[in-house]
Amino acid sequence: MARKDSTLLPEAADAPRGQRRKICIDATGLLAWRGALAGIQRLEDFMVRAALADPDPDVEVVTLDLSSHRFRALEKFEMEQLGVSEIAPFRQRPRPQAAAALRQGFQSVRRHPMAKSEADRQLAGMVTNGRPGFTFTVSKLLLRAYRFSRRAGLRAGLLRGDAAQPTKNVDRRTVLISNQLLVGEKLAAVCAGPDNIAFLCHDMIPTMRPDLVAKNRWQAAFGPNLERLVRSGAAAFCTSETAATMLGDHMRKAGIDLPVVHRFPMPSLLHERAARLRMTSRLEAGEPYILYCSTIEIRKNHIMLARIWQQALDEGVRLPKLVCVGRWGWMVEELSAYLKAHPGLKEKIIFAGPVSDEELIGYYRSATFGVFPSHIEGWGYAASECLDFGVPVIVSTTPSLIEATGGLMPAVGSTDQIGWYGAIRRMTDDAAWRDLVAGRIAEEHRPTSPAESWAAIKAGLKAAAACAN
Repeated sequence: MARKDSTLLPEAADAPRGQRRKICIDATGLLAWRGALAGIQRLEDFMVRAALADPDPDVEVVTLDLSSHRFRALEKFEMEQLGVSEIAPFRQRPRPQAAAALRQGFQSVRRHPMAKSEADRQLAGMVTNGRPGFTFTVSKLLLRAYRFSRRAGLRAGLLRGDAAQPTKNVDRRTVLISNQLLVGEKLAAVCAGPDNIAFLCHDMIPTMRPDLVAKNRWQAAFGPNLERLVRSGAAAFCTSETAATMLGDHMRKAGIDLPVVHRFPMPSLLHERAARLRMTSRLEAGEPYILYCSTIEIRKNHIMLARIWQQALDEGVRLPKLVCVGRWGWMVEELSAYLKAHPGLKEKIIFAGPVSDEELIGYYRSATFGVFPSHIEGWGYAASECLDFGVPVIVSTTPSLIEATGGLMPAVGSTDQIGWYGAIRRMTDDAAWRDLVAGRIAEEHRPTSPAESWAAIKAGLKAAAACAN
């Protein structure tokens, strides 16, 4: 079954008001995220910020109401929780008064008594404008007690459920949902709602290489949830041609007709921040080092790099230190055991952990070159970021990394340790070759501005909304 290519419809922006849909970016996942932003969360943060700053009144940022399972606009305290400062003036909403918010909370519990405890926490947050503490705890307990009493009364036949509320005359919307909803248990309720749904496809790794993914309920739900979305007619927004191909292959095997697939250029977010800080020029490091920026997990193949640096030690070959930036993730037992068994690597491989944007910019500016030996990716942000900062990078031959680097960088199979050892030694020792590779970057690569990326996402959403109409 052939994939339907994205067709952008500029006339959708000029349609009569009654025939237009609001296009929405879902911030549910970002509001629930508590760690450093990386990968999926970083892209979602970019889209939320771009949408909140957009002066277009047909663009909105929403989150899922955990009582009704319908989307609503962000409250002011939620925008502050996201740390967004550039917000179009008309999006600024007054803070609700605590008493009024509590009354609304009780009304919500009355209408949706079977909602889970997470709904009580969300409603209590509305009362306190997101602030924890005594008032939040008391509000949550009052709402939960009322919910339990409503449930008990309904089950005993002492109360009757509220009649269905009449549908208000609201603008029809197309919502680009967050990854948390895509892999979560609320997807069925979201798909059954009144909004037209679109989704981001970063990759299909959980279904293609389940051996490289942590086993949990999100991994198990990934494939079935995507199939549900596609069957419902949801439009796909793919971060790369590789991701689009992965999605198409999966749906063909499942016998499902593909939706319209939109492809947008990945924004050079870190380089844009560096440009604003005037921190894009190269810096000389005190000593040379090789950079690998990624979560430390089995799929990223740090174990092969550890073996290569140990081989160099065994052979008396001097390689620069390897600096690994990123948090420790899952399925790293083999790597941890190898490092423990080879203590000499402690001074050769530096695990810097998660770092700030400014620190990461500094690492890119001073790196001799980068490595990215991952087994499989949907894009490979750190590979394209190396090019943004003019840093040569050796990548694996997985298609997404070839795409992310424009086919400009040397590539070696992710299981070819001999090939990687040779490429790393050559890039270290052969300054002329390293300069040649850097020259390709200067001549043929340009960072993608966030404005360009947002324009493509917005145009795709407007096209999806026009098709839904």
